[in-house]
Amino acid sequence: MTVVAVDHVAQGRLQELGLTTDVLVRALLRADAEAKLTTGLEPPTAAGTTRYNKTVGFLREELLPFGWQFDNARNFCRTIHPSGAFSVVTSSGDEFTGVDLPGMKPTTKYPRGDLTALAVHQNADQGVLDLGADFDGTDEPGVLESIWFLLQRVTRDEIYAELSLPTAIEGGLIVDWEERIILPPTSRQDPAPTITVEEPPTGDSDAYTVDVAAR
Repeated sequence: MTVVAVDHVAQGRLQELGLTTDVLVRALLRADAEAKLTTGLEPPTAAGTTRYNKTVGFLREELLPFGWQFDNARNFCRTIHPSGAFSVVTSSGDEFTGVDLPGMKPTTKYPRGDLTALAVHQNADQGVLDLGADFDGTDEPGVLESIWFLLQRVTRDEIYAELSLPTAIEGGLIVDWEERIILPPTSRQDPAPTITVEEPPTGDSDAYTVDVAAR
């Protein structure tokens, strides 16, 4: 059963994870501004590739000053909480991303690779993710307890997004989630914000107990 957090409950849940809506929305809007610069003369994937690359980069730009780390081992790009207990990766989602509709759950928009499948299976098993000795920046294996996905769906006028913890994958598409933290829709007409120096919540490594509604 998926647990869904919206509105003020979602705000509180993000704080437990050391995040805020403002931090995530800034990264999404700044990436959107970069994607808008593509003209259609580039390869067809240019806007989507730019959005993904810049979302990852801007999220790290927001969080690294506050002790978060990152690695790109085997091109699986994670932004890691200071505790090492979990990390965040980004992906586009389908039409159910960022909305709470009874009986409906989002999936990733496109199939993901083997490392995503490994991460999802180990989320479900409450295990750890070991990427092996090629973990960037250290000779030690990269071990994380859980992998969260920052999903986004872009329409003509708005960005719909959520931070969610996957537990099932089929045919490369993530199809089920333990928890979904839904962000409010963000207007694409807003100017791209600049990064601020406000420190996000510290968070708590034991941040998995919260009263939310089950869907």
